[in-house]
Amino acid sequence: MKVITFGEMKELTNRYKAIIKSPHKDLRLANMLDDMRQAYGIPLLRNNQFEHNNPYLMQMYRTVSFSREFMGGDTVVGY
Repeated sequence: MKVITFGEMKELTNRYKAIIKSPHKDLRLANMLDDMRQAYGIPLLRNNQFEHNNPYLMQMYRTVSFSREFMGGDTVVGY
């Protein structure tokens, strides 16, 4: 498992801000979530220990996840 650095968190934040302004944000947000899971070993199912050990990463993951919209604008409650 890779630990996120301050610089990587800043890059993720900048990527997120750029995506939110884009017209195809849902697809791009989904890709960002996949990239984060792959890069940092985020489990698909909720894991309290992982969340405890990676609070900043998981806050960013939730922010990205909660920003996605499905079926005409209903926000999905995610991870």
